[in-house]
Amino acid sequence: MLAQVLEVNGATVSKAGFADMEPASIRRLDLAAVDTVVVGFLNRDSVKHARFLVRRLKRARPALRVGIAFWSEAGNDDSQAAAALAGDINADFVAHSIADAVRGALSSAPPVALKLTAKRRLRRRPSLAKKAPLAVAS
Repeated sequence: MLAQVLEVNGATVSKAGFADMEPASIRRLDLAAVDTVVVGFLNRDSVKHARFLVRRLKRARPALRVGIAFWSEAGNDDSQAAAALAGDINADFVAHSIADAVRGALSSAPPVALKLTAKRRLRRRPSLAKKAPLAVAS
């Protein structure tokens, strides 16, 4: 339905399935002519997966605008909470309805830059002191 509404508003639309969003498949997506990607989730339990997808898509093409739609939260008109969630996910926008998703997708706002996170460094365990060979008493 979202694709149909975007087409009516003059956008060129292409669709990708769940399998296309797997880590190995994201690299094969043709994002050169794409300005905005909107990924829909059925519930808000998918916030970690949404964060992962936003990061992968923005790494593939830094100038890409990525929006997340949580369809089960329709009727949630709290725009401040949506903006805070978008900042947490590093998305350009978070939508809870088709109207919000269309407004976000057709917006001419510049893309949000990908936040760099510090890589975790594993602590090395202190090496055990090498034991000196036992001296044999003669």
